[in-house]
Amino acid sequence: MSGQHGPSANYWREELALIALLLLFFVFIVAFSYDIPFDARLFPLVIGGAGIALTVLVAVEQVRRRSVDAGSALDENDATSRADWPRYATALLSAPVFGLLFWLFGFVVASLAAMLLIPALMGYRRRRQLVVTAVVTVAVLAIVAPYLLNVDLPHGLVGEWLVDRLALRPS
Repeated sequence: MSGQHGPSANYWREELALIALLLLFFVFIVAFSYDIPFDARLFPLVIGGAGIALTVLVAVEQVRRRSVDAGSALDENDATSRADWPRYATALLSAPVFGLLFWLFGFVVASLAAMLLIPALMGYRRRRQLVVTAVVTVAVLAIVAPYLLNVDLPHGLVGEWLVDRLALRPS
């Protein structure tokens, strides 16, 4: 591959690795869901199938972009023009770290952390817009889910411990 396709053209291996990992992840979701009852299997099949379709579409788009000179489409303010290993590591590790944070600290902490840290680590500069978007989104979801949709948002292990320790559960 020549370096004629813009600054991010040197990262085709990382793009391929990310696409392959995502495809493998979604295929495993579908494969492991076949031994469970139909009603429990439906959700992983839908999510896994949608993930497989999305990953294939992303791969097709990347191949298509590779065949067209994308160098003129990027300007110096575009975050992809500053793509480096930390950006790709963030993209690869964000889902597992989010899952761990979600399990430990629950929806609010994990969502705020993801919405504030991931864009910053990937090189996006509009910090005020990121903070407002993150806080408003999490606040709206934290209000809408339990009160309007009657869905309790997970508190995580630490959150549940705090709720029990501080006796915050209604009797």
